[in-house]
Amino acid sequence: MVAELVVQATEETDETSEQRWNPLLRMVFRYGFVVLGVGMAGVLVFHALLRSLGVPTQTVLDVAEWTSLHPLTDWIGEHVFGTRVSWAATGSGDTAANWVSAFTWLLIAVPITAVWSVLDRARPNYARLYGWFRLILRFALVGALLLYGMTKLLPSQMAFSLERLVEPFGDMSPMAVLWSQTASSQPYEMALGAAEVTAGLLLILPITAGVGAVLAVVVAAQVFLLNLTFDVLVKLFAFQLLVYAVVLAAPDIVRILRALIGRAVPVRKPEGLVTGVRAHRILLAAQVLIGVWLLGTTVSEGHDAWAHYGDGRPHSALYGIWDVTDYSGNPGDRLRRIIFDLPQAVTTQRPDDALQDLPVLIDTDRHTITITRDPAHLWPIATLTYEQPDTDHLILDGRLSGRPVRMTLTRRDLDRFQLVSRGFHWVQPVPYLR
Repeated sequence: MVAELVVQATEETDETSEQRWNPLLRMVFRYGFVVLGVGMAGVLVFHALLRSLGVPTQTVLDVAEWTSLHPLTDWIGEHVFGTRVSWAATGSGDTAANWVSAFTWLLIAVPITAVWSVLDRARPNYARLYGWFRLILRFALVGALLLYGMTKLLPSQMAFSLERLVEPFGDMSPMAVLWSQTASSQPYEMALGAAEVTAGLLLILPITAGVGAVLAVVVAAQVFLLNLTFDVLVKLFAFQLLVYAVVLAAPDIVRILRALIGRAVPVRKPEGLVTGVRAHRILLAAQVLIGVWLLGTTVSEGHDAWAHYGDGRPHSALYGIWDVTDYSGNPGDRLRRIIFDLPQAVTTQRPDDALQDLPVLIDTDRHTITITRDPAHLWPIATLTYEQPDTDHLILDGRLSGRPVRMTLTRRDLDRFQLVSRGFHWVQPVPYLR
């Protein structure tokens, strides 16, 4: 139904800006413009531009709270859904605040559409506004696809973690499985990112936007499916991106299908956003400049992510997976392994295979290790000195949970893990599933 209305609006826009749209089409467009054009895609573009201009993160979060219709969203969350909405940044896109905010926009768009329909009932169509609506959706997709694509093209969204090599597969969450299998193949992750970046770049220019929108549908559909089936915490946002892509690509998909069955497909005229050659050139230049600006900022963000917590991040001074081969201390505190990956964190593994990530402070001059409960290192769990007789052995001596402890650690050879050492083979005589 929605796709048919989108195609009808496009065809009628192509034919003449004076043709009268049917009442249902006008009503659906008004509602869609408020929800998608203003409340979702418009807000997304606004936030992307704020970030690209270097606005502090906290300011962007404060703006996002108000564009999510706070405090109306808070009231609806409490009185309609019986939940208290929290605006704390958690890294999740599927918080109660996100879902209730989306519902609030769907709800508030009803009276806005009704008032708009009464006040603007004589208008025959929204041909020009429809063009601007599509422009907003395009650049919402451009910003999102370039950002998410760049964090895969410069691998950081799914970064390889040492702890995954020793974590039992059955203990992983579905999202951890997806992240780990993607991170285990850098070329695969980069290929996913290249597809997203390509779609984003094609969407910048009007002449290639149709191809970009069709590619964006494929990319967004795959991401949405993975988010649903692996319980990734950005299902709502992925669905929104898929809706933007479908709305943009619907006319071109219909035209492709018509061509495939042998029907004539006339050339689609450009959307009449402005009148006059000069205005068209200015608008085109503005789209190019915004696209280049978003590309530059996402490349910068992607590189920073790659260098700080992606595959280009620095490693711990004691990088490796260390097995505890000799232990002297309280039996209840015994560890099976200690994993040093990031410089600021350590992962411990107990005999029951349970993993725990903790902040750590390593002083390579004094040869001390301080494991704490908090990133500020105010609440120490372990204070240890270390000596390294050779590259593959480590001796820790000090206090763990307030009690004396001494451990001898042996570094695991990472090539013993087939996920690391198996490599690629053109010729394989038999299936290799070990």
